[in-house]
Amino acid sequence: MGPARDQGLLEVKEIVAKATDREQYDPKQSDEERRELRIQYRQLTEDALEKRRELVAHNSGDGLLRIVSKSNVLFKNVKNTQEAVLDSRFLVLASDLNSQKTQSIQIGEDTEINLDELVAKIITASSEGPNHREGVCLDWELLGQRASTFGKRVHTMDFMLGPLSVQRKEIRKSKAVRLTKNKNDLVTPTQLKEGDIKEQENETSNNVNAIYQILSQVSPVNYFKFVTNPESFSQTVENIFYVSFLARSGVVGISTDSGQPILDLREAPNVMNIEDVVNKKQIIMGIDIKDWKEIIETYNVTESYIPTRQFKQNVSTGTEWY
Repeated sequence: MGPARDQGLLEVKEIVAKATDREQYDPKQSDEERRELRIQYRQLTEDALEKRRELVAHNSGDGLLRIVSKSNVLFKNVKNTQEAVLDSRFLVLASDLNSQKTQSIQIGEDTEINLDELVAKIITASSEGPNHREGVCLDWELLGQRASTFGKRVHTMDFMLGPLSVQRKEIRKSKAVRLTKNKNDLVTPTQLKEGDIKEQENETSNNVNAIYQILSQVSPVNYFKFVTNPESFSQTVENIFYVSFLARSGVVGISTDSGQPILDLREAPNVMNIEDVVNKKQIIMGIDIKDWKEIIETYNVTESYIPTRQFKQNVSTGTEWY
């Protein structure tokens, strides 16, 4: 199996070697030749950077053309990737210099492009075409054919005015209508006095205190039986919330020694038992409607220890706020 595999690799290498164009890629190019190429590319790049201001100045552009021609000569001997990377970097630099030089051209100056001379040369070139009529029209077909020889861009089917089937969109201008307010519809805000605003009772504190009074009468009691309201899932969640305030303050605790969560009263924190409060543990309990129904069924909860609270509807009268 080994010799057969080696023979197959040798055959593949021979095929690749025969198909490889040594003029484009030659891994066996001498190290001396490659080293000399890299030195010349680096020197050419440094010269371009040092003469950057001169190369982008207002002149005929012969300096930039000369360094690009030198890079073309060097590229003929490039046959490996390392030298090709240096050529690509120099090409990027030359493109940047050419772009800056193009942006600095000022059309119309005598030292640069003379528009009158340009137009005269275009007319002279057009006069050689069969469709040229002096003073009437130019032979644009002939001019286009000559201009196309200077570019390698693929010819397209676009029109100068875009697709022929495009319909021009009409822009509709709408005038902004000013809104006129009717003075009779304006209502003066109610003027509030200090006695019109009643202080809202702290409902949370009242509910926590009420639950503590109930727990002091039935303690110890199963936690789920105490907080569950079989008539209302939302009030069951509220009861859990209120009991958590009592547990946080240290006056209520939950024991699991019997295997069930038993809720009972604890002594208020003081100097003697402050360490018990500091070492207390807290948990986060989640409950949804499915769990609520299962608790009611499992513990046979038919009546809530905590009475169902009636929601107060906030209403406002003419002069009082609630």
